[in-house]
Amino acid sequence: MTEPRRSTTLTTLAACAAALLLTAPTAAAEPAAPAVTRDAPATQAADPGDLLGAYHTVVDTLEALGVQPFLYPTVAANCAGDGLGLIPAVAGAVPGPWPANSVQIPGLDLTAVKSGQTMFTFLPYGLSPDTATTKTSGMQVAWLNISTGRGGLASMGSITDIVRAMVPPEVPVELRPLAETAIRDFLFTAIPVGGVRAVPVDTGRGTVLAAVFGTTDNAGRSCFFFPTVGVTEVP
Repeated sequence: MTEPRRSTTLTTLAACAAALLLTAPTAAAEPAAPAVTRDAPATQAADPGDLLGAYHTVVDTLEALGVQPFLYPTVAANCAGDGLGLIPAVAGAVPGPWPANSVQIPGLDLTAVKSGQTMFTFLPYGLSPDTATTKTSGMQVAWLNISTGRGGLASMGSITDIVRAMVPPEVPVELRPLAETAIRDFLFTAIPVGGVRAVPVDTGRGTVLAAVFGTTDNAGRSCFFFPTVGVTEVP
């Protein structure tokens, strides 16, 4: 490889990584401490007196990422620890295009959620991080665009699926690992990663009513979350 060609490749690599980091939503100046991080996972269930604080923590996380929380939270019982073993969770939605691109690369569409799509998210508080054996397909979203009459049911994916979906298909194959690492590092420090699920859906424009529900695993224990409902305007 000649020196000019090598220089161009390295410049492109750096530009893609920087763009994907900078286009990710910026957290608030003083965000609430995440419940789970790569280095310090939270494994304890929330006590009944702590549920309100846990709820606000997850809501703050969603809003910092530009995601609109659903109308009310949900909870799973007998999900961790002893006693009631309560694990609270919040679902949310964000219409496309998202995130808003602050850095442009000619020829690349860096939006993870396209125009006319809605990304539905699910964030529990206090689950252990997913492992290679964790079942990650148990959460579902049922949606209805009441403006068009279209609707459907979609399975939500894990944080790994989110990372892969956020890297635009136009990014060259040799650059994708670096781009995925950049986004993964951002998400691991911005959100409580244990049990996080999401899926982008082609809802179309209009008023979208959705319910998120289903099961997640917590260190081998199955946790059922009752439906939580939200309404999103997709421009």
